Amino acid sequence: MFDFTHKTIVITGAGRGIGAETAREFARAGGFVVINDLVPNDQINALLDEIGQEKCIAVYADVSKEEDVIRMCAEIRTLRNTIDIWVNNAGIVDSASLQDTTLEKWNRTFAINLVGVFLCTKHATPLMINGGAIVNIASIRGAFNCGRPPIADYSASKAGVISFTKTMAKELAPSIRVNCVSPGVAETEMTKGYAQDFIAKVKDEIYLGNLIQPSQIAKAIVFLASDDASGITGANLMVDGGQSLSK
Repeated sequence: MFDFTHKTIVITGAGRGIGAETAREFARAGGFVVINDLVPNDQINALLDEIGQEKCIAVYADVSKEEDVIRMCAEIRTLRNTIDIWVNNAGIVDSASLQDTTLEKWNRTFAINLVGVFLCTKHATPLMINGGAIVNIASIRGAFNCGRPPIADYSASKAGVISFTKTMAKELAPSIRVNCVSPGVAETEMTKGYAQDFIAKVKDEIYLGNLIQPSQIAKAIVFLASDDASGITGANLMVDGGQSLSK
């Protein structure tokens, strides 16, 4: 069992899905979790009640806007003084062919998926005065030769996250470890709305036979943030049931 007692963990985009499950995992391991999302909503309120107000708080900010990130970090400093672990989880995906992808859509995807990771890393690291760990969430689509249509913008942005992870692992060493988790297709609220023929096709690509569960991804994130991973930095851990082997 991992122990995050007395540790402060910030998770962006944590209102639902993988981010919410990661918040639960850290809280179960004794950590104090700062849940970030864009705006208050019923899901976040339910998550706060579930985890317990003594173990978590919510801080609202748009990670693609520097002024929001600066304000969020200032609020966390006031409330918690230091940060031990930061999880860059916030991200979006919206399918469109090349010709249907507008510059506005492309820029918005990069603003949240990659610029947000940069801004949060830049402004969070001064608060990590005792060192710590950063875990970025990419995707198998960002891995070499795994990008695919009709999500070229998403694939390219996640490739940037993987590259940024490796560069920051060098720059922030030895006090801060920086690693990356690349999920395959996970069974979340979003994928529950996908067409059944698409899900069947995806399952055929996954060597372990099933969509990845958010809890499986969350456990990988918690591991990379833990002292058990103290010898790991600059890694990209695929949690995809072998889907990336099919490309």
